[in-house]
Amino acid sequence: MKKSILSLLVAGSLTTTAVWAKAPNTDLNLMPYPQSVELGQGNVILDQDFSIYIKGFNSDRVDYTAKRFIERLERQTGLPTLNWRAESEDDATLVIDIQSAAKSDVQDIDADESYTLTSGNGKIVLESNRPYGAIRGIETLLQLVQTDANGYSVPAVSIVDEPRFRWRGVSYDTSRHFIEMEVILRQLDAMASAKMNVFHWHIWDDQGIRIQLDNYTKLWEKTTDGDYYTKDQIRYVVDYARKLGIRVVPEISLPGHASAVAHAYPELMSGVGEQSYPQQREWGVFEPLMDPTNPDLYVMLESVFDEVVELFPDEYFHIGGDEPNYKQWQENPEIQAFIKEKGLDGERGLQSYLNAKVENMLEERGKKMTGWDEIWHKDLPKSIVIQSWRGHDSIGRAAQEGYQGLLSTGYYLDQPQPTSYHYRNDPMPSGLTVDDQLHDGERFVSYQWEKPRTKGGPRKGLLTIIQAKDGTVRAFTDYNGKSRAEVEILEYEPGKLFRGHFDNFMSYTEFNLQFSGDQLADGSYQLIGNVRWPTTGELVASSAQPDASIPEPTGGYPAELNDQEKELILGGEITVWGENINSMTMENRIWPRSYAIAERFWSSEDLTNEASMYKRMRAIDNWSEISLGMRHHADARVMMQRLANGRDITPLITLAKYTEPAQYYARNWEKWIQTENHGDLYNQHERLNRFADALPVESYAVYEMRDLVTEFASGNMQALTPLKQHYEQLLSASTQATDVFANNVASVDTVALAEASQKIAQLGLTLIAKAQAGEVVSSADAREYQSMIDNSAKIIDETIVATTKPTEMLLWTLSK
Repeated sequence: MKKSILSLLVAGSLTTTAVWAKAPNTDLNLMPYPQSVELGQGNVILDQDFSIYIKGFNSDRVDYTAKRFIERLERQTGLPTLNWRAESEDDATLVIDIQSAAKSDVQDIDADESYTLTSGNGKIVLESNRPYGAIRGIETLLQLVQTDANGYSVPAVSIVDEPRFRWRGVSYDTSRHFIEMEVILRQLDAMASAKMNVFHWHIWDDQGIRIQLDNYTKLWEKTTDGDYYTKDQIRYVVDYARKLGIRVVPEISLPGHASAVAHAYPELMSGVGEQSYPQQREWGVFEPLMDPTNPDLYVMLESVFDEVVELFPDEYFHIGGDEPNYKQWQENPEIQAFIKEKGLDGERGLQSYLNAKVENMLEERGKKMTGWDEIWHKDLPKSIVIQSWRGHDSIGRAAQEGYQGLLSTGYYLDQPQPTSYHYRNDPMPSGLTVDDQLHDGERFVSYQWEKPRTKGGPRKGLLTIIQAKDGTVRAFTDYNGKSRAEVEILEYEPGKLFRGHFDNFMSYTEFNLQFSGDQLADGSYQLIGNVRWPTTGELVASSAQPDASIPEPTGGYPAELNDQEKELILGGEITVWGENINSMTMENRIWPRSYAIAERFWSSEDLTNEASMYKRMRAIDNWSEISLGMRHHADARVMMQRLANGRDITPLITLAKYTEPAQYYARNWEKWIQTENHGDLYNQHERLNRFADALPVESYAVYEMRDLVTEFASGNMQALTPLKQHYEQLLSASTQATDVFANNVASVDTVALAEASQKIAQLGLTLIAKAQAGEVVSSADAREYQSMIDNSAKIIDETIVATTKPTEMLLWTLSK
């Protein structure tokens, strides 16, 4: 069976249609979208007489929320609201009515964040049970503010809202690169605007321990080059976050990610003999491992815990626990003897032994322990919260064992990824979504595939395609030992080609396979994010073989939770690791994508329309700059100015619209390769001033181009006109950018990107000319054009010519 080119194009477009679909209950540019929204008639006018009356419970934090609203309203409208405190409810434009104080002085995971917001007849009323609901509702109200030729207003609306998940966090790594205080505070402002409620502060890792401690001072004095957070600064951040309804959870990593501890106090490590460890500047996973058999380790940890607990009042305390390299434990005879003497379950058992002691220490200090997947062990107490970077398999099976969990897999924003990938990723495991059983009259093929990785061994897996009696087709993959997953089919011609995609545990993955007999033909590849990886493989089972059956899943089936187990999924956390991020580039990586993930944490699980999400996210992106003073676009512009060296940056800005950074971990691996080849890029010394560092994560212009190709494939010849304009803009910008790049040491390697962009723009214009003339591309020309696209689709100075995708789609349309 062969699907139509139209179905391929529609399925392959991340925005699905050029006209934004109006999904139910998403009429307003709000994000995260409230649980219930009812639009009324008319609006409430906002002018210089705007005023607020606090009717119910009041406090310093409530008053701060009201004043913050006024400051933001002035930023959004320019209205000078001087006398904004109303004398009575009747006189006020906005009434904030809070029933009661928060249940405890310190915000906890069960804080009531529900609110109702009604506007109409000249008045806005925000009601909540506790202050947290008012803090959340204020952000919704600010997003409702509209401007037109007549002035400023809020639409008549009735909103009833509360979060879906209790834990909606962001983990910021400030250890690998120090992030300035003003940037951290701005991220807290943005988090609050997205109704996030946990700041997980990763301040302790191999490259630096960035927290001032009165005892064990070498931890920060010897590992941070003077870039650390003083106790007073930490107290200020915690208090600032509290006013925004955000909890702050510290992470003190143990027993691994301990290179900084090893540099400061080598006697606490597990290495045999007298050891010394240099200050770690590289990225990766390293050998130093704390020694759980050394009593001095617990003296140090107790001292650190005492000081950290005093700074962070939150009930939870993160102990890391991820990626331990057990080499030092395995090679230390005394540690091996200790494991045998205690009857521990090997090195995993020793880590569990350490975790149990640490949990007791934290419990004595009134804290609950949380850590990454690797802390899980059969001896681990059920009171511990597991944060998963290994995916739904891990968090689902932990819940089935009775553990509370948080999902971070699929929310790694240090990685460039399409926002749609994050948006489809729900914290709640859902089980298998495809029928993987063979029924009467159905036929199947199963291919073993393998793709190389730049760093580490190859990835392997199975792809199984089933064709039913009625001609419909379904597919699934068993990927690298992960649980079986459905593959969304884009195009399938038995024995000829297969295109389909799925979201694996860490990235968007798209199969683009061609068959030659029982083998995958040359030219087959997987698209990981936006990067092509060559893929080889062969047929291993099919209905044509006697007694053949579908292979069993290599990684089992995904967890499907009952209602009781679902209650154990607390929510999720965005994760921002800092290897390739600094204070100037952080915001461009995480905003506006964080709004889409925040919606997944807060809003209804039925809210899944990606077209609506992109429309609203782009509006909120603009709003965040105005209302919050976000700098992700401003900092990117400054980086462009730095590259241009005083020349006009317009060509760079335009070219950036059609270029994407290499997605997933491709950029990290590119730097690692060059370091392995005697370069110096995979470490703290690497400059972060390339064109790739200034780029947005995904190209909206290219999405629009893909939609236009889809329209053309549907028979709309008019779509070729704006498509042509895109290629003309790209050709002009890339031509002018070439000379700019060539005159800056930071962008000399980017000249090749501009040249490749020119070639694709010229090819696009050639194809459009043929389309307008009603010509079909010959087989010979199609092969030549495809070769040009393939050559331009490679990573160039850590970037991707994103226009290769719509150009390839246009070529397919004209050569069918």
